[in-house]
Amino acid sequence: MAAGHVAAGDIPEQRPDLQPRPALLRQLNRASQGSPLVVLTGVEGAGKSQLALAYAQARLLSSWRLVAWVNARDAESLLAGLAAVTEAMAPSDGGIQPGTADPGKALRYWLEADGRRCLLVFDGAEDFGLLRPFIPATGAARVLVTAEREPVQERWTSVPVDLFSTEEALAFLDGRTGLADDAGAAAVAEELGHLPLALDQAAAVIAGQHLGYAEYLAELRELPVGDYLVLNEDGEEQPHPPGVAESVLLSLEAARAADPVGVCASAMEVMAMLSPAAVRCELLGAAGQAGTLLGGGRRVAASMVDEALKQLSQWSLLGFSRDGQVISAHPLVARVIRAGLARRGRLATACRAAAWVVERSAETIAEARDHVAGREMLGQVTALLENAGAQADDADEERGKILLRPRVLALRQLIELGDDMERVIAIGEPLTADLERLLGPGHADTLSVLSSFAAAYHAAGRDADAIPLVQRILAARERLLGADDPGTLAARNNLARAYRAAGRPAEAIPLFEQNVAACERLLGAGHARTLASRRSLDLARQESERAGRRPRPEG
Repeated sequence: MAAGHVAAGDIPEQRPDLQPRPALLRQLNRASQGSPLVVLTGVEGAGKSQLALAYAQARLLSSWRLVAWVNARDAESLLAGLAAVTEAMAPSDGGIQPGTADPGKALRYWLEADGRRCLLVFDGAEDFGLLRPFIPATGAARVLVTAEREPVQERWTSVPVDLFSTEEALAFLDGRTGLADDAGAAAVAEELGHLPLALDQAAAVIAGQHLGYAEYLAELRELPVGDYLVLNEDGEEQPHPPGVAESVLLSLEAARAADPVGVCASAMEVMAMLSPAAVRCELLGAAGQAGTLLGGGRRVAASMVDEALKQLSQWSLLGFSRDGQVISAHPLVARVIRAGLARRGRLATACRAAAWVVERSAETIAEARDHVAGREMLGQVTALLENAGAQADDADEERGKILLRPRVLALRQLIELGDDMERVIAIGEPLTADLERLLGPGHADTLSVLSSFAAAYHAAGRDADAIPLVQRILAARERLLGADDPGTLAARNNLARAYRAAGRPAEAIPLFEQNVAACERLLGAGHARTLASRRSLDLARQESERAGRRPRPEG
């Protein structure tokens, strides 16, 4: 561990005038003293993350050796967060060696052996099965999880996080707005269902626009909320806490009014398409400079984007990390914004801008060979595909084409990481089908991905699975380039090698024979490539003869 103390991961910045909720905090403190594993449960927007943050801040002030924050909404964000924590720990002081093959498990073992005064927070868990391999089974480390529901059949202590009480809601609103009007505050709290997330946005708008509670309520009730209803995957209205869509919409209107250029609105649309886990501020700045954020090639300086992000934070639509390098949007806020985009036919536009941000992230990763950033990028691609609603059979061809490039980058990044072949297959199989459908079987990107996918199968020792992919490459080369083109010869050689690697040398022989004949005809019998092809042919014949002499099993 680094000398002193380590604060690792994207620890959120504390919201202004955070309601301390001392009774809940005392309950959490008691639970953590009796059990090293505690889960904060409650509905979306109830303030679970803020309570976990208050607990973590207290440990930071008490100089705990490690306070780590990991977003656990999906596998990629979880693995990226765990890798970031291990990288923050210096091996010279007893930490974990950088580049460890499985940083999550390495961190678990370290905490089991030496977890005194160490806290690990898993925020936003949806699948407890993802967490289980990384939670210390023994030792003194404390683990805190935020989730909507309580884990089933787990020996964890649960602390429910309820909505604000009337007293908490009044104290929060009065503290943020400075209005001495308990009756008005109570009316707003009632309208918004005492949900902390919605009240946070209401307080920001009331204070920022110098409104009274009655004025805010009047504006809230006039909104066309039907255009911002959250829909489920079947297109049906999805239940959500009262007042959420209204409060989000009013905050968006306030942000737009304060930013006539439109940077705030565009930034929120991009954020709604990406992962709620975290987005690097520098990526949105780069999108602004490239003319992608606003669309139409309109460029804005990175400083303008930074200012817009600060404004969005003031309107309670975004939150910064403690170090100011990362921003995040609450999943409920993002869903409301996406619903509005879909209703107004702007989902593809937002998708295109978000796809550029992901591509830029991938370019940065390729230059730095940063595996932590690579995992973050995978999380963004996964989120973008889910949020865009574009699956392999999506009828929206435009949106499907927009998403192809990020999916290709995700596949290549997974292959580069080399530690999750099942995920490579899950992404690669539908991706290759979509590339052939949308771009054509002979397109350069299609053939490149097929080749990368086949190489991944080979690296995993699954040569038989690589054969159909290489067959498709050879068929496209022969059709587009002819039987004797160098590209076709290379594809034919690759297929023959795949047959040999899969233990099927007899099927490799005619392919090598074709290449020998072509090389002799085009290059001459003594050319190096001709000789290499002949050696490969001889080896395949020898292997086939040996296989033919093996005794066949009886029965």
